[in-house]
Amino acid sequence: MPAPLFTAEIALPAQTTLGEGICWDPRTQLVHWVDIDESDIHSYDPVTKLHGVAHYPETKFIGTISPRGEAGPGLVAAFDTRVVIVNPPPPSTAGLASRVDDKAVAELAAPLQPDLVAKGLVRFNDGASDPRGRFVVGSCAVDEQGNVGELWSIAPDGTQKKILDGIGCSNGIDWSLDSKLMYYIDSNIPEIHVFDYDVDTGLISNRRVFATAPPDAGDGAPTKGVFDGLVVDGVGNVWSARWADSRVVAYSPDGELLLHIRTPGAKSPTIPAFGGKDLTTVYVATASANLAGEGEIQAQWPASGDVFKIEAGEGTPLGAALGKAWKGRVRHAFGG
Repeated sequence: MPAPLFTAEIALPAQTTLGEGICWDPRTQLVHWVDIDESDIHSYDPVTKLHGVAHYPETKFIGTISPRGEAGPGLVAAFDTRVVIVNPPPPSTAGLASRVDDKAVAELAAPLQPDLVAKGLVRFNDGASDPRGRFVVGSCAVDEQGNVGELWSIAPDGTQKKILDGIGCSNGIDWSLDSKLMYYIDSNIPEIHVFDYDVDTGLISNRRVFATAPPDAGDGAPTKGVFDGLVVDGVGNVWSARWADSRVVAYSPDGELLLHIRTPGAKSPTIPAFGGKDLTTVYVATASANLAGEGEIQAQWPASGDVFKIEAGEGTPLGAALGKAWKGRVRHAFGG
């Protein structure tokens, strides 16, 4: 039986250039995400509908963010070549007009190759905090060509360890519920990979294919694009956004395709996240359609750059497909 197809709706018309890194902070009950190319961090309160934006002039890019844990408030963020701590903007009635300049409050690490950094050839991209509170973050070439990317593990005390290199465009990353596996996407490879993960050392081994490009969703639109961001839900399913493919897909822990979610009007979803009081809202960040490699097509995909959502709780069609045992999940927090 083909995997069912669902449709998300716009939660916030954010119109980001390269929306990424969307996450839920359970302490503040806020959704946060980045606009990589604009060096912005966004905050959104789904209850009050207020939206705030902070701009960080000290960096050309912000690849991703992860909430902090008990060590303090704020987020860990991947600036262009540095890992830093920031305080996200408060939601505001002014929305996009609230955009104000801010700066990092602390620097934790700057591990990328100095010669490539000096030439402006590399930057950080996606990342996530692991079950022990390390920030595992990858890089890519600024032009996303070649295999100069690396994957770094940054401990809460700032100790840094390279765990993978030879990467094209380091992207989605998360861990199985038992912490024994690390799911990983290099967007220059048309597959989701999985590694064995040693949670004590933070090292990876035994790389293998978890999923290949999905079939079409059954609505007449052919499969296009690549895997982008990735998140694991509360029962171990793996959800990934499909860049330039206008959909999110979800797989069971054994790699079975479970479902598709369309983002109508948005060409390139970048990453999903689970949020809301019960973690049953699936939020999806998206990027400008003009970045999809098909020319100036934003007018054809006018919701590109907006934040989408779809409800997955009890009594919803998506919830019914996922089953009564399904639950969302808060991602691991950074320990520093």
